[in-house]
Amino acid sequence: MLTVRPDFYDDFQCLASRCRHSCCIGWEIDVDADTLAAYQTLEGPLGDELREKIDPGPTPHFRLGEGERCPFLRADGLCRIIRELGEDSLCDICALHPRFYNELPDRTEMGLGLCCEEAARLLTAGVGHLRLMTEDDGEGEGELTPLLILRARIFDILADDEKNLTERMRFSLALMNRPLLPFVAAETAAFCLTLERMDEAWTALLERLAAAPAAALEPRLSSLRYARIAEYLVYRHLVSAKSEQEAGVVLQFCFHAVQLICALEPYSDDALRLFSAEIEYSDENVEKLCAWLG
Repeated sequence: MLTVRPDFYDDFQCLASRCRHSCCIGWEIDVDADTLAAYQTLEGPLGDELREKIDPGPTPHFRLGEGERCPFLRADGLCRIIRELGEDSLCDICALHPRFYNELPDRTEMGLGLCCEEAARLLTAGVGHLRLMTEDDGEGEGELTPLLILRARIFDILADDEKNLTERMRFSLALMNRPLLPFVAAETAAFCLTLERMDEAWTALLERLAAAPAAALEPRLSSLRYARIAEYLVYRHLVSAKSEQEAGVVLQFCFHAVQLICALEPYSDDALRLFSAEIEYSDENVEKLCAWLG
């Protein structure tokens, strides 16, 4: 069995109280069955408070407080559960976030969600093109599927700095006989405004781009920053495709996302995180954007 992770994965450490966009605010926090059972038997005032502040169903979750804050997030940005009970007492979603896992035959691919500002910083601060670190426990064949072989070819194309990134994305899509769709920033922003949105900052950013005059993305798009973002989106999303046709649509989504992020970043240094939180972390929004592109 192979375990695969991106080159910056091991450098991640939660910013805790230093985080500007706490994952303990604004997100529904589900409590898994094992953790719920442990909380049900926990004695003392904290045990009583945990049981009081968990909504039992249909999926158990913490009842958020004022400002959509987790009821156990302290004023200093630290977690009461960690401080009083230790990290082992966290529910799964809190213990794992922002990590994700893609389970494939004979391999597990892991990564860090870019809705986390520290994950986004580590990705874009990396030196050189994205590298995948692989460990083999000796069990299983670790065979490459056609989709993984295709992804490796795309990585080779995206790492070719002799061409600008627009050309690299076009050549990558040509492997599946698909075009690189024209990117019109105002039109993409206007469409994203029709999708479900959570953060007012995302709405304001899209509205600003929708009203902005057209601007060329190259050569800024060809910086290593956007190449690494493109590579990472391909790493995370392409393996989810169920067919070659779907893989082509997913790749179009990844590359359109890179162009959108590049177009937004002159207006905000938080565009990458916001895109991930508002689009990438919403299956419905991803599906609608893919349908619009397709």
